[in-house]
Amino acid sequence: MPEQHLTETDLLDLTPLPTTVLQDKRYEALFSKIDTFNPVQTQLFHVLYHTDGPVFLGAPTGSGKTVVAELALLRMKKLHKNGICVYIAPLKSLARERLKEWRQRFGGSSLNWNVLELSGDTHHDQKALQNADVLVCTPEKWDLISRSWRGGSNSGRAFVKRVRLLIIDEIHLLGEERGAVLEAIVSRTRFISKFLEQEKNSNGSDSDSHETVRIVGLSTAIANPHDLANWIGIDVEGNSKSSSHGLYNFRPSIRPVPTKIHVQGYPGKHYCPRMASMNKPCYAAIKQHAPNKPSLIFVASRRQTRLTAFDLISYAAGEGNPKMFLGCSEIMIESVVETIQDEALRHTISFGIGLHHAGLVSSDREIVERMYLSGEIRVLVATATLAWGVNLPARLVIVKGTEYFDGKISRYVDYPLTDVLQMIGRAGRPGFDTEGRAVVMVETSKKNFYKKFLYTPFPVESCLRERLCENLNAEIANDTITSLLDATGYLLWTFFARRVRANPSYYGASSGSDSDVEQFLLSVAKETIGKLKQEECIATDGDDIDDKLRPTTLGLASSQFYLKHTTPKQMQFGLREAARLIMEERQSSKTTGGTNTSKSLHSYSPSPRIEELSVSWLLYTLSFSHEFDELPVRHNEDGLNETLSEKLMWGADTASVQSPDSNHIYRSPDVYADPHTKCFLLIQGHLEKARLPISDYVNDTRSVMDNVPRLLAAMHFIGSKDFQGEGSLEVISQLYRTKQIIATKTTLRMDPILQLPGINNSGVQKATDELGDEASMLWQLRNSSRADAEQLLKKMNPKAKGFSSTLDFLYSLPKVTILEVSIVHNVDKVTVKSRGTLKLKIEVERLKRKGRHPDEPITLGIVLGSSERRLLLAYHEASISRNGTWSIEKELEFDWDAARADGGEGSGVVILRLLVDSLKGLDSEISIDLVTSSNGTS
Repeated sequence: MPEQHLTETDLLDLTPLPTTVLQDKRYEALFSKIDTFNPVQTQLFHVLYHTDGPVFLGAPTGSGKTVVAELALLRMKKLHKNGICVYIAPLKSLARERLKEWRQRFGGSSLNWNVLELSGDTHHDQKALQNADVLVCTPEKWDLISRSWRGGSNSGRAFVKRVRLLIIDEIHLLGEERGAVLEAIVSRTRFISKFLEQEKNSNGSDSDSHETVRIVGLSTAIANPHDLANWIGIDVEGNSKSSSHGLYNFRPSIRPVPTKIHVQGYPGKHYCPRMASMNKPCYAAIKQHAPNKPSLIFVASRRQTRLTAFDLISYAAGEGNPKMFLGCSEIMIESVVETIQDEALRHTISFGIGLHHAGLVSSDREIVERMYLSGEIRVLVATATLAWGVNLPARLVIVKGTEYFDGKISRYVDYPLTDVLQMIGRAGRPGFDTEGRAVVMVETSKKNFYKKFLYTPFPVESCLRERLCENLNAEIANDTITSLLDATGYLLWTFFARRVRANPSYYGASSGSDSDVEQFLLSVAKETIGKLKQEECIATDGDDIDDKLRPTTLGLASSQFYLKHTTPKQMQFGLREAARLIMEERQSSKTTGGTNTSKSLHSYSPSPRIEELSVSWLLYTLSFSHEFDELPVRHNEDGLNETLSEKLMWGADTASVQSPDSNHIYRSPDVYADPHTKCFLLIQGHLEKARLPISDYVNDTRSVMDNVPRLLAAMHFIGSKDFQGEGSLEVISQLYRTKQIIATKTTLRMDPILQLPGINNSGVQKATDELGDEASMLWQLRNSSRADAEQLLKKMNPKAKGFSSTLDFLYSLPKVTILEVSIVHNVDKVTVKSRGTLKLKIEVERLKRKGRHPDEPITLGIVLGSSERRLLLAYHEASISRNGTWSIEKELEFDWDAARADGGEGSGVVILRLLVDSLKGLDSEISIDLVTSSNGTS
């Protein structure tokens, strides 16, 4: 690495500042448990609380970096009462810990600030976001939200412009896989800040020298802090006294509780035997360094947590003291064991050893954390993710192996060095220990490497190149970048550009000179734009440096739904293939696909064959999106996948659905080792509520289903823009069907009327006898009078105790009726194109139901299509979440000539469908004549 400026900051011998320096009783109350700030906080106090420039703090774990973040937050809220602080945590678990702590501290009566979490699992309405004071986010969530910062007040993202403080915890993770997201966030934040500054200046407002949004980066000590500090806006190149003002990169030795590290090497080519050989040394290390004190052992997998704990128990029993790790009475531990669900944990905790991994239910994890913190159990064996999550310090930390099995590439790989340092950072409890101990157990050949780099700060390099297509595409979709020249200029804002200049050979640049760096960045921008054009994410007027770049539907989908740039094109192919399958089925079966030519509103019920063919294919397409390329398929899981496929409705693919008469379908064994096949099986298992083979599949299912709504929404967005593609009307309709079964966690075969509480299969049979058409029973029931519905429900379940709740549930479902519909034909005077306008007024009725959230999101799709080739002519969405009775008026413009040419006999008809996205059995359809009467009504 090229030589840089002095990279370490000396910790000054200052008198610790009392908390009264905050000069605000409300703020002082937040720190009532301490009298003075620690040395690091004291040294940074003036910069944090009395200035507004960016700050970079590199310091070891346990240095009080959280309080540093809080001081910057208090400064911001003192100056900007309506300003928002965004705190970015690298993991959901860390975000939840910070949320829990800050809600207690800042949400109290004295401050009453609104602290919200934004992660992949949370949903907040726009009103809550507009009123937020602090947002705790994962990097990906903030990247997605901040992409729409240009939107006006109606876009729902105007609050992004109110952000005045961005705090990034563990910013040194910039050099790891997800670092490209952090790079995009900071670069965009500085761009927004400059934009708002210029906007303020153009309005004649006074402006200071600092950017509108303050950035605070928190990190461990790193070898190249000047690059990172310069990137977040700190002036590190000037010669004035204020040069490097805000840059602090302290030595690892300043920890409040110093840590002594022992690195031990173990021979052995194969992973499992080598891990087994470390168990006895683990036991010896606990006895030597932390007898009767808390010890924390980090391992790579859930299986290793169990194997390690079992061996520790065996060694203790061999010495005649099996309960040596237990810190409470046996009577107490027996009562705790009865409340634990995990079988292995029930066994180990009775000997004073806890397990901690993602496979445990939350109640088990909470018991383990509480007992470990209180000293009732003295040993905790945990997977490595705990190092970033819950703060459970120990006297002794053992890192048992520095490799883990990467299911994406099916081999063992090393932990990032930052992860190992984070684990070691848990050693030493402030206020309890005068020193901490850490034992790092490695494969023999890696011993010298760890001895060197555990004590030497490591340079942080950029990972932006790996995600540059997604980042540039997002900025093109947002109109921040409109040409190749803009793209090159954008790259100059990035940490990537700074590291290219400092370490050109690492990135492939000729040298670090300004001209070579600019030429290199231009070539990178050209290459990236070429990839985006190939995937049809953007369109260009030419290849010149200032030619206009325009986002396409696929590019917008990638940006708005946070997709890899290769995913939208693959989705579009899958949607068009779905259209082909549907149209071929309609031709071969001579069916109308569930649509009749009735001129009155009726239930929309496609044929079961078309429904199963299309929905299975759409979910198969979703499963094979590139977002699931890295879903882990662990050792021996291919066999589990094959066994599971035999129990599910569609199996490993859609071949059995497309060829129902085939007796034998051959599948290569490799199919079951494919992550996309596993994804398809997990979705089916979720819908069928099937029993999964092992606990890992439960967590994998959760991970998959967290992504499914977003990916379905992306497919819907792409499909809704595919006007006049043959079968596109049916594809949109079947996407609604797919959304319905995902939202209700049911299969296509489950009758919609079973959504009503208190109704069972025998009740469905009675309703079928009464109403006839099984598929439209719920629609008929909801559209009948209350007296008729009550009478039929009593027949369906005469003994039901909760009959009134069944009726309440039925009438809380949206009833959609058409009040007025007309078609107007006109010719555009400019383009001379023949346009049709469908004028529609519909009424929505929803009665309030006890226990239902009034803002439960339900969307109505208003879909207009042609009669013969099922072309999509027009599409609109409307929210129908609120209670009461209200009307919606909408005008849908469509291509008159296309509708007329494909309208069928006579003047032709168009098909209007009203589709509900999260409830089954309530979709409606009507055929409308393509004629315009003198009063404009069809």
